[in-house]
Amino acid sequence: MRRYFSIVLLILIQLAMFAAPVNPAQVTISLTTRVPEYLVHGFLTTSEGSQVIVSSTEVEDAFNENGASFTYAIKTNVSIPLKVTATVLPFNLKYAPSTYQVGIDKIYVKESEADSPNEAVVDSTSGSYKLVEFTPNASGLATYSYILTVFANQAEVLQAPSGAYESTVSIGITPNN
Repeated sequence: MRRYFSIVLLILIQLAMFAAPVNPAQVTISLTTRVPEYLVHGFLTTSEGSQVIVSSTEVEDAFNENGASFTYAIKTNVSIPLKVTATVLPFNLKYAPSTYQVGIDKIYVKESEADSPNEAVVDSTSGSYKLVEFTPNASGLATYSYILTVFANQAEVLQAPSGAYESTVSIGITPNN
């Protein structure tokens, strides 16, 4: 019996050693992440009741004396200065045996309906229009929008043969260093 008692005692001591609470060292984990840069720009349209930025759009009645207006938007979380430029091709007569062009007279830019428009300056070297220069001022993801109005040369419109005309506006955005 003593023998069994000794064996049981040894087993209990070994179990007690493993079952005894040990003061563990403090355990920590560092959680780190990175928010990636996000920059989307394009034309602001409404789709199914919500505003969406798209890469292309069409504006009807572009020869209107009040110009062809559309909204351009930038959605970003970066805070670096940005420069927005536009290259605007003349209106070309489509589907006609002869070619004819109507030039662009000017482009106006304004930040909201209530603001006064500013005429975009043409870069004499590249021929592109300087639309906007700005530094995003909101933290996190923010959307900045501008109303652009392209005016066709009305004197050329009066002389233009009938038909469908098309102009392409290409907008680029670069860091403004």
